[in-house]
Amino acid sequence: MNWEELYQHPIAKALRAVFFQTDYAEYPHATHGGTLFIVKYDGRPYGVTCNHVFGDFDPNMLHVSARTELSPGQMSAKLQNLGSARNLGGAAEGSDLNDLCVIEFADDLAPDFFGDTAWPIQDKAVGSSETGHDLFAIGLSKEGSQLLPNGNFARCLLPLRDRGATGDSLVRLATARYGEAGFETITGMSGAPVFNLTKQVLCGMVLRGGFAAGLCQVRYLDIRHVIHLIHMIHTRTRRAFYYP
Repeated sequence: MNWEELYQHPIAKALRAVFFQTDYAEYPHATHGGTLFIVKYDGRPYGVTCNHVFGDFDPNMLHVSARTELSPGQMSAKLQNLGSARNLGGAAEGSDLNDLCVIEFADDLAPDFFGDTAWPIQDKAVGSSETGHDLFAIGLSKEGSQLLPNGNFARCLLPLRDRGATGDSLVRLATARYGEAGFETITGMSGAPVFNLTKQVLCGMVLRGGFAAGLCQVRYLDIRHVIHLIHMIHTRTRRAFYYP
């Protein structure tokens, strides 16, 4: 795939900006930056992002639009719960797993609210990466993206290569060196989906990263842990033990 094809990849339809409703008519939405994406698990949509993108905003004011495009007066999906892992133990103790946030939408959300934009959590659509696999992260970088006049966001695309495990056993490292780049930071990419081009599957979510001297480094959470938390929320499981 070339760059243009990657920008139009089906995973891009799942992207949403982490925007919050305000009381100001001239500025109805505000953000600290960040990306979330919509997935479908067992027939139900969920949002996936990082806890730290909320900053000091009230989570109840999160505006999750039906499509990536954002326009005044657009309806927001009603939130029911925000799920996160707490009281971590074993290999997860001290890890970044607690930065994962799963958004559960209200039970009465219209079944077609997100249309066909949610990425399916099912066999052949998700999977883990291995060292050396080609990846890309796509999101709404605070620096590299802008809200265009028609309400569309200019997306930020980061071609990457998996570099293996990190000191955090639940987190993987991906890097790439760019000769020329139109950005100096990747602020706002937290919560962005990571797609594995080698296996053609959704493989994780960006937790954090940096860009310096042409080298982009991204630490991302393996999709297995995202799915596990979604399953716990979906089944109302409050405690779980598993081998990562």
